[in-house]
Amino acid sequence: MTQQAMPRRAMLMRLAGIGAGAALVSASGGLLVPAAAAENEGQRTQEPRKHPATPNGWLVADSANTDQGVWSRPVSGAGFTVATRLGMVETVLVHVVRRWHYEIETLREGEVVGWRPLTGLDAGHPEANQASGTAVTIRPGSYVKGARGGLTQPQRSVVRDILDDCGGLVRWGGDDDVPYEALFYIDIPPNAAARSGGGALVKLADKVRGWNQTPGLGAGVKA
Repeated sequence: MTQQAMPRRAMLMRLAGIGAGAALVSASGGLLVPAAAAENEGQRTQEPRKHPATPNGWLVADSANTDQGVWSRPVSGAGFTVATRLGMVETVLVHVVRRWHYEIETLREGEVVGWRPLTGLDAGHPEANQASGTAVTIRPGSYVKGARGGLTQPQRSVVRDILDDCGGLVRWGGDDDVPYEALFYIDIPPNAAARSGGGALVKLADKVRGWNQTPGLGAGVKA
């Protein structure tokens, strides 16, 4: 069993004694985060709601890279990071970004925006999901909100394939009533995402991790 596949509880036990400042690799691997941030996936769904929720039901984070579960995570092979909620959300959204990077257009630092503060976002629009670290916008300045047609047909076909990868758990803003083709967001509430450790988003994240760990599978691999 690889470290990536190791349950977080086992990782914490193995690393106990290193010290309070120890760092752990989060679910998708790569950049280290403080041990205090490496909580069990779905654990925050059991906490009292001290913050409002975004339209998809996930708790708003006041900031990234603190103690609220949202951290800047590397997009492997792309050379930049994106701020997402740690764990299964991170794994899935990074997969979406990587496939775009490899199969639609090469992305650069600053062209993918993850977490944003709720202030300045329309709390009733799916874009507000960024405030919980459960949404990303890809080249947001290139797409007009409320308009379709910003992608070519081949690019749209890849987007459809990415959405198929995600089994309906990620929604594309281009399919919303008020379209925004830059936007991708988790489309399942946290209680269903991680129910009893066997929720749909947990299973999807496990599948994506398997692709990432197996040569010949995953983002950038042509069928």
